[in-house]
Amino acid sequence: SFTSQAMPLLMGSDWTYLFPPVLPSAGEEIAAGSCISPARRMNKDPSAVFKVFQDELQAMSVYCGEYNKNAESRPFPNNHPLVVLDPKELETSISV
Repeated sequence: SFTSQAMPLLMGSDWTYLFPPVLPSAGEEIAAGSCISPARRMNKDPSAVFKVFQDELQAMSVYCGEYNKNAESRPFPNNHPLVVLDPKELETSISV
């Protein structure tokens, strides 16, 4: 069991090397049984989708940082920081 081991962080890592190649050119056939990701079905480059996702996580992290800076000045129950929701603190996880 790896439950006590640290896992890779959700932000700051480049996982694009794990993505399947981009959609074949027009007229090129996809081999039977090959994995086609949803991004490829929508004719989108998985690396571009990943970049948008990372940019959105960064924006959420900035929002959490600003929220946390002002947490003590807000009245209860809104005076707690969003530490557990900040994407820069989250690790990746998978259950098999």
